[in-house]
Amino acid sequence: MKVMLVMWSDGSYEGGDAEEDYAAWARFEESLRADGVVTDTGRFGPAGDARATVTSITRHPDVAPQPSEALSGYYLLEVADLDAAAEYARRAPLYGTVEIRPLVEY
Repeated sequence: MKVMLVMWSDGSYEGGDAEEDYAAWARFEESLRADGVVTDTGRFGPAGDARATVTSITRHPDVAPQPSEALSGYYLLEVADLDAAAEYARRAPLYGTVEIRPLVEY
């Protein structure tokens, strides 16, 4: 099954761009690649550079959507089941939450 691990930062990390943090993420990603489960990954840019819009068919046109600073990146995985996805998600070196979303395949 395909799942997306959506990374949400809790904002508690204040370490900056420490080399050991990059190394932890590199090890995490390498473990996903070694297991052959990662199909794509990406880190989102700053929320200040993002845009959010209301669609033309929305029922709430007066709502002003705002990009979230907490949304930081994703991994697209192909795994056996949600339990396997949760095991990978728990290993992420993230100060925050990993949302595990199954992708609907048509």
